Amino acid sequence: MLKYLIIFSGALISSMLCIFLMARVSLKYKILYARGISLVGGLGIGAAFVFSSCLGVYVFGILGTKILAVLGVSLLMLFFGLVDDLKELSILQKFLAQSFCAALLISLGIMTDIMYLGFWGNAVVTFFWILGITNAFNLLDIMDGLAAGAALIVSSALLVIAILNPDLNMQILSLTLCAVTFGFLVFNLPPAGIYLGNSGSHFLGFMICAIALVLRYASKDNVLALLSPIIILWLPIADTLLLIIFRIIKKKMPFKKSNDHIAFRIRLSAASPIKTILVMFLLCFIFSLAGVILTKVSIFWATSIIIAIFLFSIVLFWKLIKIDTHE
Repeated sequence: MLKYLIIFSGALISSMLCIFLMARVSLKYKILYARGISLVGGLGIGAAFVFSSCLGVYVFGILGTKILAVLGVSLLMLFFGLVDDLKELSILQKFLAQSFCAALLISLGIMTDIMYLGFWGNAVVTFFWILGITNAFNLLDIMDGLAAGAALIVSSALLVIAILNPDLNMQILSLTLCAVTFGFLVFNLPPAGIYLGNSGSHFLGFMICAIALVLRYASKDNVLALLSPIIILWLPIADTLLLIIFRIIKKKMPFKKSNDHIAFRIRLSAASPIKTILVMFLLCFIFSLAGVILTKVSIFWATSIIIAIFLFSIVLFWKLIKIDTHE
């Protein structure tokens, strides 16, 4: 327990320290900032994450091959996000950068291992999983504290699974991600003093989907547990899916900026920013808890959970679509 406490404390303190110092430099030299607010959250999280992950490897005395593989590619994604913050990339350029990172991670052996799909089938599933989740977190970064808070809840769920199905490498990464994200939230809860930036949202999304790829969920008695990471990440996934559906209904480009996000629609229903964030956090917690439980129950209860999540999502969609977005 002491080793875990050392890693968490080191990650939390280093995260807050890195973000604070980088923000001061950012505002002083007027780089990486928007509307007077620094965009160095992603850089601070990335720097603290590297330090704390290496600390974890040292404290536990493990080789950490998987950690280094995930860490290396995630830093590359952070770099591409930083370039996007400095000079806005086109949709094609973002797709190519994300595709390169996805292909590199797959080449390092970090991918799904679904029976009967074979190498290429798993590679394709992994590729679209990485692009989907990474972009989902980028799209979710629309309100103070939302993307980082969701990342904290999701990474906590992944940490629980890493503990229940012992995987020391992923325990270190998940615990570190929880701590550095929590450190950033101190500055990012409404009203935010520091933003994630595209670098931060891409880094968090990529790290989470990479950790989810390595973890093991299913057993012979419950193959539906394979859906656990989807349920855990259902908030960013549902937000992206509903955004696309709402925009198609309006006959507009799916990824054009709009008020069609779940959080914006909740905000437009007369909720305050704080209440909106709390509702989103509650939804994320419910989905994450359901995803964790899914890995430890019988096939009957797993089926019941999935049906319940599906019906709940339908009801949520029906209520949200009635909200006028004034567009």
